[in-house]
Amino acid sequence: MDTLNLVQMLGDKLMIELPPVGLAFVSEQPEDMAATHREPQSFCTLWRGAEERVFYAAGEQHLECGLGGLVSGFLTPEGREDELASLLDEMCEGGEGTREEIAETTKFQHGAAGAIYGPLWMMPVEPDMALMWATLPQMGVLQEIVGTIMWRNNPQGAVFPRPACAVLPIASINDKPALSLGCIGMREYTNVPPHMYLIALPGSHLESLEQKMQERDDIPQRLEFYQKRMAGGGG
Repeated sequence: MDTLNLVQMLGDKLMIELPPVGLAFVSEQPEDMAATHREPQSFCTLWRGAEERVFYAAGEQHLECGLGGLVSGFLTPEGREDELASLLDEMCEGGEGTREEIAETTKFQHGAAGAIYGPLWMMPVEPDMALMWATLPQMGVLQEIVGTIMWRNNPQGAVFPRPACAVLPIASINDKPALSLGCIGMREYTNVPPHMYLIALPGSHLESLEQKMQERDDIPQRLEFYQKRMAGGGG
């Protein structure tokens, strides 16, 4: 798999604006890799930092946002249920049943000490997950490319809005690309433009995505079709 070629096609054909990033859980910090030099506000803050460079983040550097720490697999909820429920209610308008939602929140299960982050094309190891930000027209075309149109019943759902980071383990567990509209915490911490949404792709899907994008010559035309329809221009 040539991740540089994939990233270039995502930019040239699909007009993805922000650099796709990679995430890989590891058992220890690589000797030749620097750790992040800042204390992240959240799990999702690390994704934005990964647009610029490759770095290692220890497990404890995922804990500033309790929800992100829980979802990333570096925090256990025991003894912190009230704190996490309060945070979920604030960030995601949890309402009644928030404590139950905490218990049922999808999370990564691993014994990693930390994670490597970086621009997707620069990842020094195979990524467990790839993340990108896309507009609705771009997501429509990407769905055509990966072939995951959901006409039939899908018990996991198709769109996962809150908390936004939970879309990563959902995609990983189901081994399918997944989308989040984003929680207010993600919007606050990442400053991603409001017209962009989060797409999580398991690393196992990247080779297939590269091949399918290579084979398709109509991606710009399909993107234009979606853009015109959204603008009310027909098509």
